[in-house]
Amino acid sequence: MAGELKRIKRHSYILNAILLFISMIYGAGGLRTTELRITPRVVQRGKNVTMSCLFPPHEYGVYSVKWYKGTQEFYRYSPLDSPQIRLLPVNGIKVDRLRSNETHVFLIRVGANLSGNYTCEAIHNSHAYPQYMASARLDVVAVGGLRATDLRISPPVVQRGNDTTLACLYELTDAPLYSVKWYRGRHEFYRYSPTENPTTKIFPFAGINVDLARSNQSQVVLTRVSFGLSGNFSCEVTADAPSFATSIVSNTMEVVALPPSLPVIQTDKHYYGPGDVLHANCTSGPSRPPADLVFLLNDIPHEADAHQVHPAPEGLFRSEIYSSIQLWPAHYERGAPILRCQAKIVDLYKDDAAVALYSGNSHPKIERVTSPGSAGSLQVCQFLLLLQIIVWANNT
Repeated sequence: MAGELKRIKRHSYILNAILLFISMIYGAGGLRTTELRITPRVVQRGKNVTMSCLFPPHEYGVYSVKWYKGTQEFYRYSPLDSPQIRLLPVNGIKVDRLRSNETHVFLIRVGANLSGNYTCEAIHNSHAYPQYMASARLDVVAVGGLRATDLRISPPVVQRGNDTTLACLYELTDAPLYSVKWYRGRHEFYRYSPTENPTTKIFPFAGINVDLARSNQSQVVLTRVSFGLSGNFSCEVTADAPSFATSIVSNTMEVVALPPSLPVIQTDKHYYGPGDVLHANCTSGPSRPPADLVFLLNDIPHEADAHQVHPAPEGLFRSEIYSSIQLWPAHYERGAPILRCQAKIVDLYKDDAAVALYSGNSHPKIERVTSPGSAGSLQVCQFLLLLQIIVWANNT
């Protein structure tokens, strides 16, 4: 009898552990919607589509599964209702009710207006009624058609004189490729036509140099890019007969020139002490676009009093900022203050220059650091300044 009780308790512990594990996985009796699959994802107009809402089964089952196109609900499965399936009217959506169920919806004779995002929402039949959602996109194209999906420019911001790759991503459905045309603005500069001989053609455009060896039906490689190429690029994809369907996508490229050297800081004096006013300017090397400059004193940004951009040769620009900064004893607590000028151009370039504001001339201006009731603090500051001057003198 005692052995039987021990066996029951052991089984009870195992069962509780299993239930705890299940609750950790499903969370308060809930289920997890893992994926919405649309087959095929790119479909010809007039064809049928299968949508599958995938989630792990659970002993409590579901309370409902709802389907949406965008924000419009068009199908609902509710096992506790009668009837279990409910169709809600959405323009253009035709559901095969006999084949649709808890996890699948079948759309028949889809039209072009059904392209878009679809969502399935599963609600578990428990006291908490947790809901989980998954989404996917459907694209409906013409018979024998296609869909251009993206134009990727790598890198999208390229330094003058370097190479860049333009990739045209597209999907064909039951039709061969007729042509891919590339445009800078409205001017065609490259064409790929697999049925012609030669298959590639180049059309003159100032500043565009196409690397034919690395260009093909899906990409164009441009070499030695110049500033004039900054702007909009497009690829136009056309399917072959009988549809000759066309799709076009665009993207923007920016050509830049980075500064060849660090920014340069100039100050009105060689030495500074607490109480002085620092007058400084910072100039960046020639670049395009002009660099963004900022002063930092002991790593704390200071807003510039003035900012100017000056033209430079070859269509470049120099940036310059001016600042006047009051220096206080606090700036010298950890030694000579560090004035830093930081130059930045988008995410391509970031550099800085720095100078130390030593207080080590032959006539330290300690008397300028005064404040009521601070004689003891003044003596400490004097001692520190004197010590710093001796260290500096020994190092020079």
